[in-house]
Amino acid sequence: MSQETVSIRTDSTLKRQVAALSERLGFNTTTAVNMFFRAFVQTGGLPFDVVADPLSDPEERQEIITILKRRVAEAEEPGAKWYSLAEVKRELGL
Repeated sequence: MSQETVSIRTDSTLKRQVAALSERLGFNTTTAVNMFFRAFVQTGGLPFDVVADPLSDPEERQEIITILKRRVAEAEEPGAKWYSLAEVKRELGL
């Protein structure tokens, strides 16, 4: 199989982070990029969900904080209902 060179531009901090994490995992950045390319082809698109982070919107972040504070206050009451992580995530839209 012939080899090709791919040249990309990226943030220098991100490049260092990828190199460090790849090394910790036992491979190099080239292998990490090739793994991404293979997963991209196998899945027919991005191999991960692309979603907006609800914490990036100040209004949504405040709503989540309000819900969590309410749940904490409720949990401190005697005989309180305990919520599973799945229930809390569902309520928060995560």
